[in-house]
Amino acid sequence: MPYCIAKMLNKNKKCSYILKSAQIYDKLNITKGGHQMYYSEISKIIEAGLNRDKEKVANFAKLLAQKLEADGETRGSARITAILEKKHNNQAIPDSLVPLPVDQESRLSIVSVDYSPQSADLILAPAVEAKINDFMSTIRNKSKMEEVGLDFNLSLLLYGYPGCGKTSAAKYIASQVGLPLVVARLDTLISSLLGSTAKNIHKIFDFAQKQPCVLFLDEFDAIAKARDDQHEMGELKRVVNSLLQNMDEYCRSGILIAATNHHELLDHAIWRRFQTVIEMPKPGIQEIHRAMEHWPEFIDTTQIRPTQWEKIEKCFEDLSYSDIKNIINNMSKKLLLMNETQLCFCDLIVEIFAFRNHGAYSEKDIVEYMVDFGVTKKAVQQYFGISRRKVDAYTEKGDINESRKISSN
Repeated sequence: MPYCIAKMLNKNKKCSYILKSAQIYDKLNITKGGHQMYYSEISKIIEAGLNRDKEKVANFAKLLAQKLEADGETRGSARITAILEKKHNNQAIPDSLVPLPVDQESRLSIVSVDYSPQSADLILAPAVEAKINDFMSTIRNKSKMEEVGLDFNLSLLLYGYPGCGKTSAAKYIASQVGLPLVVARLDTLISSLLGSTAKNIHKIFDFAQKQPCVLFLDEFDAIAKARDDQHEMGELKRVVNSLLQNMDEYCRSGILIAATNHHELLDHAIWRRFQTVIEMPKPGIQEIHRAMEHWPEFIDTTQIRPTQWEKIEKCFEDLSYSDIKNIINNMSKKLLLMNETQLCFCDLIVEIFAFRNHGAYSEKDIVEYMVDFGVTKKAVQQYFGISRRKVDAYTEKGDINESRKISSN
């Protein structure tokens, strides 16, 4: 019998139904690669039973049945499923986490649940991808690590520039490990009532404990800011203290992912709670090149030469994944509305420049930009319908101040 189960039983010797569960585990004696499996789920079922939490018992029993089925243990899976269906009037355990916790003041839900998280076309730097794969491997091999007594938790902190894939990575992880994504809603989580924010934090963690899931705390700095911030009141300290306590309890068995654009604001004690910390950088040239492969099917990119693609990728440097996606979508939308399918090199350069400058720029500015990124003066002249003399004047450093505003639309 696994040590963690035996330890629970020693404290609760009168719980005969719990003892029976452990005995069933020993009879199953399911092995994989020489290691006993599934006692993580069995432990959660026993713990929930001791706490008289029927919902948690049912949810983790369902997860155990799914894992047994996936590993070919169809007989054991069928027996567990039959018990669950009988106990719930021949209805399968619902895949929903209900009721959702709400804020006492607004009565609005403080979490949202994505039962089928998807993150298509996730593009990451190789080093980041390797770390995320390692984190997912830890999730999948949790039972094996617990069996040998490894001290670890399933917590991940993602930080970096906005739009660089933190939320997409959380969705990707949840989808790959086959769990729903529970997302804390900061717009309703943070309350104006004294002490309510700390209570809401507890509600969220308690809710996530009820069923196997990935708990995602986005914009984490809003509730995990350093307690020595002189501009914050005493309420912040209560919030952070509540957060730390709930993380300590939840991360013993649950999966937690947090994300922030402002890691420098986080309380020092927060960093120690995370087993894995990953910086999400802006895309490099290789990642930009991969992103350029995701144009809509109706767009014809064949007229842009390889050397021009290199110049375009250079223009995308220092932008986020989200920025690149927005530019591609904006350019595609314009072509669609004009009933065009041919992507033009100059059009895309102008679109990138317009995005970088929020649509406000002069003719002189865009001409200089295009020439700087390798567009010939002749091509610029033809594109804007201006004289070669004006192109020369615009591109001479410190010269003519003449300019006229042009629309980015």
